[in-house]
Amino acid sequence: MGAVRSWLLALIAVSLVCALADALMPKGGVRQVGRLVCGLTLLLAILTPLSGLDIAEGQRWLEDCLTQVDLREAELKQEIGDQMKIIIEQDCAAYIVDKAAQFGFSCSAQVECQASEEGVYIPVRAVVTGPPMGEAGVRLSRIVAEDLGIPESEQIYIDEEEVP
Repeated sequence: MGAVRSWLLALIAVSLVCALADALMPKGGVRQVGRLVCGLTLLLAILTPLSGLDIAEGQRWLEDCLTQVDLREAELKQEIGDQMKIIIEQDCAAYIVDKAAQFGFSCSAQVECQASEEGVYIPVRAVVTGPPMGEAGVRLSRIVAEDLGIPESEQIYIDEEEVP
């Protein structure tokens, strides 16, 4: 912060000296040359801090910033993916419960999702807990397989009376 203050004070001082010199110069060619010299001096005062810049340090700083941005982006993508997985699992479980209710049964469901190669979460397993459903359970199993893509072999139906 001290360097910026010194630079600003130098700019103010050069500006004041140039203004004073301009006021004292006679009209004509001398004043034009004087204004040129004052302008170049002011330009030099403005650009002086650039001579002390360390380009390698600036490049390292920029690379560090970009690395931090990349890390944060990866964290956000992971966080979004985790949230999407939870939402998809809840929605699929609610779908199963709604379909069972259409068949006249009350149950609870849990669905497990896994990410595909494209990074999309797809349901792969379902656990349904409720009363024995008989033929309605078979129809529900087919619907879950067709609509959600969960193979019947990955659908587990637990009689709620067997749960401790």
